[in-house]
Amino acid sequence: MYNIQKKSLGKYQIVVCGGGIAGVCAAVTAAREGAKVLLLERGGCLGGTLTEGHVPQIMDGFNKGGLVKEIFHFLNEHNMTCARKGNKVDEQGNRIPGSMVDTEGAKYFFDKICLESGVKVLYFSQVMAVDVEDKKIRELLIATENGNYTAQADIYIDATGNGTVADLAGCKWECGDPDEGRVSPTSISSCVIGMPADYNGTDTSAEKTAYGQMLLSHGIDVTMQQAFAVKLPSLQSWHFGVNFGYNAMPDDIHSLSDAVTKGRMETFETIEKHKKIPGYETLHMAFSSTHVGVREGRRIFGEYRITDADILEGRKFEDGICTVTFGVDVHKLKEDDTTDGKRGYRTIPYHIPYRSLVPQDCDNLLLAGRCISGDFYPHASYRVMGNMAATGEAGGFAAAVCVKEGLLPREFDGKRASAFMKIRGYEI
Repeated sequence: MYNIQKKSLGKYQIVVCGGGIAGVCAAVTAAREGAKVLLLERGGCLGGTLTEGHVPQIMDGFNKGGLVKEIFHFLNEHNMTCARKGNKVDEQGNRIPGSMVDTEGAKYFFDKICLESGVKVLYFSQVMAVDVEDKKIRELLIATENGNYTAQADIYIDATGNGTVADLAGCKWECGDPDEGRVSPTSISSCVIGMPADYNGTDTSAEKTAYGQMLLSHGIDVTMQQAFAVKLPSLQSWHFGVNFGYNAMPDDIHSLSDAVTKGRMETFETIEKHKKIPGYETLHMAFSSTHVGVREGRRIFGEYRITDADILEGRKFEDGICTVTFGVDVHKLKEDDTTDGKRGYRTIPYHIPYRSLVPQDCDNLLLAGRCISGDFYPHASYRVMGNMAATGEAGGFAAAVCVKEGLLPREFDGKRASAFMKIRGYEI
C-alpha cells in the first residue's frame, strides 16, 4: 500500500489542465471574465506543441480573432514572425509577417498574459488521479516535483491534448483511423542552423518529397519520407523535421517513450549525415523538441461529434465557435503508407460547435484542444493551432459563465459562446 501524502492547493473556480495554446487561451479568457483560475502545466513553459514541441507555426490562424490575434500582434511588433512560404523579407529587408513564429517570444507572451490576467500557473504539475462522484469531478490529485497536491474547482477544463483528465474521469474515447485503427504519427522536431545560404526551404509537398529523395540519393532514408526545412523568423535558423513515430498510442507510455528515443536519435543521426552532402557541411542542430509531438491522442466522445459529412459539406452551427479552413492532413500511418495527406477529402470551411467541447460522461468538465469530440478525418483538419486556440478561448468563456450562473457546461447555451467569439473577431 502506498502512503501518498498530499497538501491542498485550495478551491478555485476553474482549474485548467494543460498549458498548451488551448489551455493558455482557456485560462486567460476565464480569468479576464472574472474567474479565479489555476493553470496546471507538466513542463517548464507554456505553449505545449508550439514551444516545447517546437512546432513554431500557428496554422489556420488568419481568420481568427481574440487571443490568436493578440499573439500575432505581439510577435509582429517584435519582428518575431515570418511567412511560411516564399520570400521571408521584402525589398527593404523587412520581415514579411506570417504564420512562422519565434518560440521564445511565444513563451514570454504566454507568461505575460497569464500574469496580467491573474491566472495562477503551476509548472511541473501533472494530474495523476481524479476523484469523481455522480459524474462530477470532486478533486484532482496532482504530482509535482515538490510533492503531491489536491485541487478543487467548480469547472475543470481538459487541455492536456491527450484527453488525460477526461480519461481519468471515465469518459469514453477513441483513437486511430476507422479502417485499421492506426493512430496518426508522432514527431520529434528540431531547430538547425547552417543550411545552404541559397536554399529557400520546402514550400510544397513536391519540394518535401524532392528533399527526401535528395537525402535518399545520399544513403539517408528517413521515416518521414517528406522531410522539411522551413526558415524561422530569426532568418538564421530553420524548423527541421525528418521523423515519424508509428503506433504510439496515448494510453501506452512504452510506445510514447520509444517514439521520443527513436525520434531524437534519427534526427541527430540525419543531421550528422547531412554534413557529408556538398553545401550542408556546416549544418548544426541548435536544439530538439523537449517532448514528442503527438498529432492525435484521445478523441473524447462529446455532446456532438464533428463528422466527415460536416467537413465535406461545410456545415455551420448556431453554436459555432470558429470557422475551420484547414484541409484534411493525414500523415503516413505506417512506413509504406501514401503521402497524400488529403486522402480524397476536399473540405469546405466549417464550424467547430460548442457542443463538441462538452463530454458526454462528465458533468463539470469541458474539453479544449485536440481532445474535443470528432471523428478521425475531421480531427486531421481542425487539430492545428489556430483552431485549438479557439476551443480554449470559447471553453474558458463558457466555464466562467457557468461559474457565475451556477450552470453545468451542457446547460450553457452554446449560442452565447458563438456570439462571444464573434465579438472577439473570430470568423464565424
